[in-house]
Amino acid sequence: MAFDATSQVLAVSGDLDEGPTAALRDFLAERARERDAGLVVDLSGVTYLPSAAVGVLARASQDLDAAGVPLELAAAAGSVAQRVLTVCAMAHRAY
Repeated sequence: MAFDATSQVLAVSGDLDEGPTAALRDFLAERARERDAGLVVDLSGVTYLPSAAVGVLARASQDLDAAGVPLELAAAAGSVAQRVLTVCAMAHRAY
């Protein structure tokens, strides 16, 4: 994961198995506690997006929304993440 504080974009790549999913969960929970500006999570580089990671994203979306922090999920059209988010009916921006 790489976070660009200027653009408020978190770029996630690789397999979101147990370790990276926990790190993503912790990062997003911290953002909810800090009540920072909006956040874009770009999942274009993700090669494996299991249900546990989808659950983390869904929960973070709820928590950040409750904290007043806009969250946008984004993924390149045709990417693994874009296909999974579509199947799971999760709001996202495909580009």
